Amino acid sequence: PKPFQRLCKELWPGNFAPSPTHYFFKLLHDKGKLRRVFTQNIDSLETASGLPADLVVAAHGNFDGAHRVTDTGHPGAAVSLEEVRQAALHGGDAEWDALFEAHGGPVKPSIVFFGEQLPRRFFELARADFPKCELLLVLGTSLGVHPFA
Repeated sequence: PKPFQRLCKELWPGNFAPSPTHYFFKLLHDKGKLRRVFTQNIDSLETASGLPADLVVAAHGNFDGAHRVTDTGHPGAAVSLEEVRQAALHGGDAEWDALFEAHGGPVKPSIVFFGEQLPRRFFELARADFPKCELLLVLGTSLGVHPFA
């Protein structure tokens, strides 16, 4: 976990701004033309653009929550996002170690690492939304990373 914990500061939302594409999604929502945005990105830029969080399905998770890591591939108990943010942005190994002790194991933002299960919400909403869509836009992907491949 230590290499990720060091990288976490660079990845944390706030370091990057939404792109015109993110604002395009927001415009579609404002005009009543958007059912949902499915994304592989973990940066939470969709919600940073003003899109309501319930319209975003982050297939690989994002930084909108945090949890204790388990060995089952499923997220453990929720952890205060603010605690994790403080450790990521202002802390070091000692702060991450304190989180480990406080929560009975390693903690991380609710992003999906290789080998972990995708969020159940992804499968539920893909099954519900895709048959209903009249137009499907596929943007900014090589279509080489599952589940979008």
